[in-house]
Amino acid sequence: MALVLIGLNHRTAPVNVRERLSVPEAKLPEVVRSLHAIEGVDGAALVSTCNRVEAIISSRTEDVITKVVDWLAMQGGSDRESLENHLYILRHVDVVKHLCRVASGLDSMIIGEPQIGGQVRSAFQAAQDLGALDGLLQQVYAQTMRVAKRVRTDTALGEHAVSIPFAAVELAKKIFGDLKGLQVLLLGAGEMGELTAEHLHKQSVKQVFVANRSFNRAVELAERFHGSAVQFDSIEENLATCDIVIASTAAPHYVIEPDQVRRALDARRNRNLFLIDLSVPRNINPDVAGIEGAYLYNVDDLQHVADANLELRQHKAKDAEQIVVREVEDFRKRLVAQDAVPTIVELQQRLETIRAAELEKCLRKLGPITAEQRLAIDLLTMQMVNKILHYPILQLKDVSDEPDRESLRNTIRKIFGLRA
Repeated sequence: MALVLIGLNHRTAPVNVRERLSVPEAKLPEVVRSLHAIEGVDGAALVSTCNRVEAIISSRTEDVITKVVDWLAMQGGSDRESLENHLYILRHVDVVKHLCRVASGLDSMIIGEPQIGGQVRSAFQAAQDLGALDGLLQQVYAQTMRVAKRVRTDTALGEHAVSIPFAAVELAKKIFGDLKGLQVLLLGAGEMGELTAEHLHKQSVKQVFVANRSFNRAVELAERFHGSAVQFDSIEENLATCDIVIASTAAPHYVIEPDQVRRALDARRNRNLFLIDLSVPRNINPDVAGIEGAYLYNVDDLQHVADANLELRQHKAKDAEQIVVREVEDFRKRLVAQDAVPTIVELQQRLETIRAAELEKCLRKLGPITAEQRLAIDLLTMQMVNKILHYPILQLKDVSDEPDRESLRNTIRKIFGLRA
């Protein structure tokens, strides 16, 4: 049985190629059915994200690879030759190792990103719901998710923020604990501030308020977060009610001063205030950091956090890689042993049939014998068969990575007259 993965990702293909092959979630069942229907494909699944498109198939022969590449070219509306420049083709245990690395976040643009594990799970689950997973791919699916879970549990690979927006969220959690129910004030419509507000919104904050020099832009941005637009000159009023402030304006001067923060903290009855200054020049007077109850971080502070966390993730990634290597090797051994079982069973049945037939012929020629004599002859022939089978079975069970394993199995089948 052949296990094959054919795909492309952010390392092998530019975005204009990836987007042509990308499959919207609503169309995934239809596309997986089409992949599964290719002649020679026994099992099929398709992983499609913004950074990768990968077809995972099982088949009785690798001849099906050419058909799957043609199918991918058709799906992307491109010619086969140009697509092949971006494709990678993995076989057998390399497929399992790759999927384990992908689901664990080790093959992502940002090491340890948490979303990819769920995306891989959804892809296999969709194929399973369609009846497109055969026995081999079901085992691959289970192994992939088990390894990804172990990597997350044993290494905590994805726990540390490696981007400025994520770092801001991580720091907010350290200050407030659960962010649910908090209120956020976004000053300005800078891209980094917008991304930070988006990540905070995903943490189920209660409300996002947006203040911008252009009120129409504030309204437009607030709608993204199901929030409210406020006038820019009402900043101090909102400091008193909001728990997190993100400053990202183009103003060449401070828009928040220490006295404003002190008054806001008094009005808040000294509940903590978390301020993130993403502007250059800075929008929040750095003296605010010296006020008790006010936590101020600028873009350099957050970058230091992100860089330190990236270094930590890279260290943890080495431990994660070792987990993947060990788990995949164990899985390979199980597959090799499992693949040998049908041949071993048939071999044992074949020799037992021969033994039983020859034993009956012998007993008829001998004439009357005692039960003890019959048992002794029976035991003798059984021991002979077991000794004949010993080394062929050892070779079939051998899990070393020999390239001619299939050839060995076929040779044994021919020698002992088993079904081809």
